[in-house]
Amino acid sequence: MVSRSPLDEGPGSGDQKDRYFEGWAALNESLRRGEPWSGGERNAAFLSSGRGPLDFVDAGPVLGLDFADDGRSAARMDVDFDGDDDLVVSNRTAPRLRILANRMADGAEHLGVRLRGTTVNRDAVGAVVFATTMDDGGEPQVQRRTRSAGSGYLAQSSAWLRFGFGRREAGTRPARARRVQLKVRWPGVEGLEDFGEVRTGRRYVLVQGTGTASEAAAPDRLALAPGALAAPERDAEGRRRLVLPSPTSIPGLDVRGRSGRSGRIFGLTPKGPKGTGRHTVIAVWDSSDPAAVEGLGDLAALTAEAAGAKAMLVSIDLGAIPPEPEASGAPTPAPDPLDFSSTRLAAAGWAGDVLAPIGETVLILPEIVSWRLDRTDPPPLPWFLVLEPDGRLAVVRTGPWREGDLAADLDVFARPLGQRPAWSTPYPGRWADPPGEADLGRLRSRLVRRGASSASRELELGRIKTASLDSAEVKIRLGRAALERGDLPGALARFDAAIGVAPENALARRGRAYVLHRMGQYADALEEWTRALELDPRDADTRGNRALAAVEAGELEVARADLEQLTRSEGAAAPMVRLLKQAVEEASRGARSSDGGEGVDR
Repeated sequence: MVSRSPLDEGPGSGDQKDRYFEGWAALNESLRRGEPWSGGERNAAFLSSGRGPLDFVDAGPVLGLDFADDGRSAARMDVDFDGDDDLVVSNRTAPRLRILANRMADGAEHLGVRLRGTTVNRDAVGAVVFATTMDDGGEPQVQRRTRSAGSGYLAQSSAWLRFGFGRREAGTRPARARRVQLKVRWPGVEGLEDFGEVRTGRRYVLVQGTGTASEAAAPDRLALAPGALAAPERDAEGRRRLVLPSPTSIPGLDVRGRSGRSGRIFGLTPKGPKGTGRHTVIAVWDSSDPAAVEGLGDLAALTAEAAGAKAMLVSIDLGAIPPEPEASGAPTPAPDPLDFSSTRLAAAGWAGDVLAPIGETVLILPEIVSWRLDRTDPPPLPWFLVLEPDGRLAVVRTGPWREGDLAADLDVFARPLGQRPAWSTPYPGRWADPPGEADLGRLRSRLVRRGASSASRELELGRIKTASLDSAEVKIRLGRAALERGDLPGALARFDAAIGVAPENALARRGRAYVLHRMGQYADALEEWTRALELDPRDADTRGNRALAAVEAGELEVARADLEQLTRSEGAAAPMVRLLKQAVEEASRGARSSDGGEGVDR
């Protein structure tokens, strides 16, 4: 008996499925970096040109709707209850919601209609309302609105259908409401139902089968105006604490110590950010400022808290840059500014490292703080940067340190990353960080403008993902390549080598079982399929292939047990189940025939 599916799909039968999920993973990774689905296109608002039923123009730029947001849906509703439709726009990234008040229709006549179905669906989805008026020349003007459901991704427009009739010129008519004839075509119902005349400036409910428009009370109007965005958290001393919604990788900082040795701390690598393995507080200050140490705040409290929490302390003194030697004459040795800096910090209770910036570090630190605070220029020193153990920035503080600050920051770190946005502090602007990791594109642009070319190139590493294959995975892939060439002995050798490295690797076991099956060694294949199934009991392909090997090896009880379990999990109509059932029935008939009809399995 020759059987193909699912065995002939081979150990690579999941490759297509794997590629599908890998594609989604790559797409999600791109979205997490802040890249839009739409490729950066601006939003559009299409309006009929009036030249034909399918002729539209993009009025987005004229109407002010062409945002660069990664939009998802736009729902219509009368947000301020002034009679016209406003827009509520949702986005994948910040701002997550925009409420756009309609001011173009102010002063125009409006009419609101709500439908109620009786024999049709209650919300009358699919119904069409026709509103007819007479213009000054006596010609009827007809507008129509369709009751629809769904207004984009997870959105729904208001159930109220609104009609606009423009503004009347002063002195042309008495200042009274316009009369409008309303008719409704209910979904699936022949003809139109006439609801008579109504007046503009009001709201009506039309109930199917009544022929009467019932006036509904209108809510009081609301005055909508853009509100001021919340400023960063600031106390009486002018201190700010900014908890980032997503940890931020930072470029490496080149520094030197009092011994003269230099090195790099933090930064990015192809494998991700580089940290100290501990929570780290960087105090950035300027020892050339006479009030610098007092501005740093309670350094003794910070030292004590850091010791208790096993956090690392680093001070970077932007003023500790050695002076240039004199142009003429023998250079006179100048004292190291770090000596002065270290002495002052130690007297204030500081017990951490004291470092001076080298090269681009003096450009990087101000740009990081400015970027995260959404400022063009950095705020006055000092700054305190609190980093995760993996080297990503999580909190930015400005102003003097106070006792208890580190405990408050560590309390945030102890919570799941998914809750971080709820703890983050608003600032002038809006958070647009994707979950898990901030997009470094804006920081890179800032560094390029400042001339920090090495740091900007380093940030590109944040967009590189590396994948490493262990020895077993390499051998499995080589085994699959040999199978594609039809080299069964070569494939078997590769899968055997993979099992030698990783005996518990289910893929290697499945590959070996498949090759043995193809080579006609059914008993050995059955044994190997069984081992693979023990490693991955939920894999239906493995169970189906084991059943086929059991049929070929004459172990019909094993095949029947697998068939019964697959029927329960996959359903009797599944192709694998139908194939296996046929194979078991044929093998059973063959066994009865060779045994004289006694029905004894081989």
